[in-house]
Amino acid sequence: MEGEIMKNKEAEEGFFRQPKKEKRTNNRFFSIIREIIALLFWVYIPIKLFVFDIDVFLVNKYLPKFVWLLNFKFFILIGTIAVFILVIKNKNFLPWFLYIFFYPIIILFWKIPLFVFKQKSWTFAFALINAGISFFKSIKYNFIIATLFLISFAIVFSSSNEKLLWLAIFTLFILILLTYVNRFIFVFKPSSIFQIYIKIFSVIKNYGIKQPTLFALEESIKNLPIEDLNQDQIIKRTNNLQFSVLFNRICLFVGKKLKDYQSSGINVVSYTLSILLLIFLTIFSFGLINLGLFKISNEFFNFSTVPHFFTFFYYSFNNLIFNSIKEITPVMPIAQIVFMAEAFLAFFVGVIFVSLVLSIKSQRYAEELNKAIESIEAQGMGMEGFIKDEYKINNINDAMVELEKLKAGFLKFIYKITENLK
Repeated sequence: MEGEIMKNKEAEEGFFRQPKKEKRTNNRFFSIIREIIALLFWVYIPIKLFVFDIDVFLVNKYLPKFVWLLNFKFFILIGTIAVFILVIKNKNFLPWFLYIFFYPIIILFWKIPLFVFKQKSWTFAFALINAGISFFKSIKYNFIIATLFLISFAIVFSSSNEKLLWLAIFTLFILILLTYVNRFIFVFKPSSIFQIYIKIFSVIKNYGIKQPTLFALEESIKNLPIEDLNQDQIIKRTNNLQFSVLFNRICLFVGKKLKDYQSSGINVVSYTLSILLLIFLTIFSFGLINLGLFKISNEFFNFSTVPHFFTFFYYSFNNLIFNSIKEITPVMPIAQIVFMAEAFLAFFVGVIFVSLVLSIKSQRYAEELNKAIESIEAQGMGMEGFIKDEYKINNINDAMVELEKLKAGFLKFIYKITENLK
């Protein structure tokens, strides 16, 4: 009897568990669909607005019989949206709309931080933070270069106007030269990334010790013993003391993690990736340049079969490793000059740039990082001295004991950071 009851109970649990499993599967499926829609939307819109009519280009190239549908694309769009609204539930429409609309912000401030947190690696976190700082410090330059590159790319692929093709070729050549010059200057130019770390901690400390709402005490309670303070004054003292101790712990914690980051050698990986990216950019750019020359006049090259972009990409790749291919060879001076220019840049990357980056820049990087670590740790030790003078406490451990007695809100977090300093 008991066995039958247990079987019935398991059957009931299985019955209720199955819909939950199906619901999770459906949720995962719709999450993937939402992600794809958001990604396609934010790829399509910038290209459509700032580069060229990608939908017209794709239809003309792959579905020329349906070009007439482009005259009704507005109605197709609103019809698709209507079907989409019918498929998803009403309660999900607004969350989907907001998710897609704010997708770049969600990626930047939620998905990337969450991904970094799941890795549980401060070395990886600092690598991403440094990359982010570097990108945003040069965002104006990056935006202009990327815009000019995309415009030139669109012209080479979609235009047959000779003047526009020459302009695109010249622009691509200048852009690749500027990139190499910028990389060369980067080797010898002091990095400002770690200066930002120093500045952040310095500004917080200097601001905090002047404000009675952060680190410093109000003059009215500064010299009074705790026993003489009322409840509000005790709360103010506790808050300011815990913020002061927290700043001290964070400074020492960041200094320690930066040392771990330095010993990891991840900067060498970063330099290697930047070199590989530069090589790919060189191959791709010269592939576009040669394609543009071919579209202007196919007499610039000898070719066994009619080449397309991948042929020129393959040709450019072989140029970079000082190899020739039988499918296509330059025969006119302009094509041969482009060939020699790419070969020269290949020599620059292989012989000069790599040695400079992996020696001079690595040494400078280590010196700048050491300076940042020393400065941040000095800010932390300076805060410990400030706590002794301001709160009449012998050392940081006594400050933590006092916070424990006063049941400070951030005490667990402070102890957690302190454990990581050992």
